[in-house]
Amino acid sequence: MHRRKVQKTGGSTYFVTLPKDWAEGVGIQPGVVVTLMPNESGTLLLVPESLSQENRCVIELKDWDFDRFQREIISRYIVGYDIIEIRRDRIRPEQRRMMREIAQRLVGLEIFDETKETVILQAMVNVRDFPVQRTLSRVFDITRVMLTDAVAAFCKNDDQLAQDVLERDGDIDRLVLLVARQFSLLLRDLLLEEDVGLSRLEFLHYHTVADQLERVADHAGKISEATLALEGAVQDDVASDIEQRARDATSVLGRAVQAFENRNLDLANAVLMEKNDTERLFQITRRTAAEKQPEAAPSISIVIDSLLRIREYAFNIAESALDAPSSGHLQET
Repeated sequence: MHRRKVQKTGGSTYFVTLPKDWAEGVGIQPGVVVTLMPNESGTLLLVPESLSQENRCVIELKDWDFDRFQREIISRYIVGYDIIEIRRDRIRPEQRRMMREIAQRLVGLEIFDETKETVILQAMVNVRDFPVQRTLSRVFDITRVMLTDAVAAFCKNDDQLAQDVLERDGDIDRLVLLVARQFSLLLRDLLLEEDVGLSRLEFLHYHTVADQLERVADHAGKISEATLALEGAVQDDVASDIEQRARDATSVLGRAVQAFENRNLDLANAVLMEKNDTERLFQITRRTAAEKQPEAAPSISIVIDSLLRIREYAFNIAESALDAPSSGHLQET
């Protein structure tokens, strides 16, 4: 920490000196332009232009399997690096194939250049091009359809539809990782608040809701896996009970997301009032199904547990609707 005394010159101008070591370290010299950004907390952020040129990192490639390699790249992507340079004495063809597959799983990440020893990955995505409000709506739309299809696949014993749901999970992952990257960038660079149109605190709640929706999508995947584990179709009355419980969970989820998007406090509170209303019905469905069709009881139990968890994620989203600050569009109806 450096402390400086504010001085006055010319009768009207206030000034402070900058620490020499810090200024030289970030490339500040006489004549260089810096950006001064007032913050809501009353602080003033000083940003040298040279900082934007240092947003790159290097990965020293080793003999990693696909999962480890993917974690190495995704972690740098989420942190917010624009340039990810991957180095090795000689990068093998199978490693290049892995890089291409991993890059395709991340929004805006492209192979910019490559040689025998290096591959340059560049994040071409701009926060202005992907408003988080629109991204969140897209995440919810995909998640809702995945959940509906997963339950339909289970009740109809449709393995093909269940497999299709599992394959769609990658679409959710790509979008949620994009939101995580944007949030990291916002934490690092307060200047982005103006571009994003949201404060860091507001964006935190969008990030939280996106994470909750990703978990809902994961449970749609679990329901689909339970479908693939079935040896035969579930009975019609059991399927009817499960479909009703699924409609309940989907309705709660949809209204929670609507409450968050509109900052509708009344709707959020109405959703939270349902927290204990139908859990007993879920347990009755589980018990009845186990009695009527014991051979399918494990798979049915997975579906009921997932639907209960989805309701819990919906309640978390409703809580976010109550807790999130608003940019002037708070609504109570």
